[in-house]
Amino acid sequence: MTEYFVNHARRTRFPWSLYHDDISRRIASAVRSHGPSPHVLIVGCGLEPLVPGVEDAVCFACDIDARSIEACRQCQPAMAARLAVCPAPDVLPQDPGFEGPFDVVVAKEVVEHVSGPQAWARVVSRGLRIGGELVLSTPNYGRFSTLPLIESTILEALARLDGYSRREIHPSRFDRRTLALLNPSPDMELIDVSASFLGWALVGRWRRVR
Repeated sequence: MTEYFVNHARRTRFPWSLYHDDISRRIASAVRSHGPSPHVLIVGCGLEPLVPGVEDAVCFACDIDARSIEACRQCQPAMAARLAVCPAPDVLPQDPGFEGPFDVVVAKEVVEHVSGPQAWARVVSRGLRIGGELVLSTPNYGRFSTLPLIESTILEALARLDGYSRREIHPSRFDRRTLALLNPSPDMELIDVSASFLGWALVGRWRRVR
């Protein structure tokens, strides 16, 4: 999956930072709201096994791509025991600690890659404690978002130069309404769905209530 690593390596560089930085700030704000030393599960971590801006968070991170987890272990050897490979897209690792309980589950730019988003969301949020929060970010394919045009032109051209196409990498596409309708569990309630800077991404938040 060439595009996987290319995109993650670019996320902090301009102009990609215009998309990613505001998402990261919103995720950090949600995590900080759960007090000191929150326990966080990061699903689909890519090359980012921590929550930027929340240094005291105790993070567990997983990804379906073993190369990603190996790269994270090299960068963060102290948390090697809290990094693991997902056996399947809708299955979390069985390693100790991944069962929770967690204050926050974070999945940044992941849900659009899965073909069954509701079942997947139910699985990844299973370890939340009561009052815990699921935070998802995803591209905004809404009617007034300029992202679809940018993605089909500029980003597609860059992808072709890297040797792949973006056309099939997002089987699940959301706007504000459809993301709000995502129901991770009958035991959870929607907090809100907000658009990020320039409206290119959506951030959804759900709380476990029982």
